[in-house]
Amino acid sequence: MGDKVRNYLKNLAFHYEGNQKEMLNALKRKATVKEFSCDYEFVTIIDKDYPKQLLDLYDPPIVLFYSGNLELLKNECVSVVGSRRPNQYAIEETKILVKSLKERYCIVSGLAYGIDCIAHLESKDTGTIAVIANGLDIYYPKEHQTIQKYLCRKQLVLTEYPPQTKAKKHHFPVRNRVIAALSKKILIMAGTEKSGTMHTANIALELNRQVYCLPHNVNEVQGKACNQLIQEGASVLTKENEFYTI
Repeated sequence: MGDKVRNYLKNLAFHYEGNQKEMLNALKRKATVKEFSCDYEFVTIIDKDYPKQLLDLYDPPIVLFYSGNLELLKNECVSVVGSRRPNQYAIEETKILVKSLKERYCIVSGLAYGIDCIAHLESKDTGTIAVIANGLDIYYPKEHQTIQKYLCRKQLVLTEYPPQTKAKKHHFPVRNRVIAALSKKILIMAGTEKSGTMHTANIALELNRQVYCLPHNVNEVQGKACNQLIQEGASVLTKENEFYTI
């Protein structure tokens, strides 16, 4: 019965391109969908290997497709996110921070330009999990094809979108909730006031995750999300925090 249900959930994910709302509606209707073949591994919400921290979400992913080492999900994780166009200060602090963290935590991020990619590159020799907004056989941005392929082989890449699903604008906020939920602590390194970074931070706060923000110059546009979150009560990321130990 378990394998039959898993296969049905996988077929729903393919049929509805990972759209959780449509998948749930189909489950309620017991909708019939065709069989889809899948060349990638997947874990479903009924599996024992499903990351339990995602159950804190009101809409946990029903199916996660993955490539790499699923055992990384059993490690203590820290999410590191930020602007796609960070200033040099945020770049350097991210490198320093991840070098300090990577021996103690698995680093989670979204494989986007900027802070995300820096976080993955700095931890690719220890442990890192990339959560992407497209199928595992799609590379977005295209320039990250090499690092995505490497993480698929050596680390872990997760997505709720089945193969051949291209990244769409509305996929990214959905992806962000997974990044926020996977870790008990999330580090915000840079971001504007209206950005995916701010969205991720807000979800983390709703989930009672501990949010730390790197403080920025008051005139720095790419640091306004961090400063605003600090003003609203997020913890200030300083050299005195537990994270900087080098």
